[in-house]
Amino acid sequence: MRTILIILAAWHGAGGIFMLAAPEAWYGFAPDVTETGPANLHFIRDIGLAFIASAACLVAAARAEAPAAILLAPAIFLGGHAGIHLVEIFVHGATAASALRYSVLILLPGFLPLAFLKRRPLEGRTA
Repeated sequence: MRTILIILAAWHGAGGIFMLAAPEAWYGFAPDVTETGPANLHFIRDIGLAFIASAACLVAAARAEAPAAILLAPAIFLGGHAGIHLVEIFVHGATAASALRYSVLILLPGFLPLAFLKRRPLEGRTA
């Protein structure tokens, strides 16, 4: 579990840093984002900070003595982000290729913190 949390932190942190440091480049690079409307650089940077904050919490959660509550923020933000994408896939449809891409790049890494939170009772700690 610890290794997966660190990998998730690196994934989400790298994406957040990209959004914060080069929002225009991120906007052009991220698949399907240009279809959502014009780039809002301030908004992209704000979201980048949310990804960086989630990554920091995932790193902290990887410590054995970390309370489960530290997973709440990443579970809410990353899980919510994944949930929005899942709804959009069902409402607007997706090609098999884009559904696979969303599943691997957004859904799985977004829902995993929620799954780990469910494994750790909020009042307990793991060893």
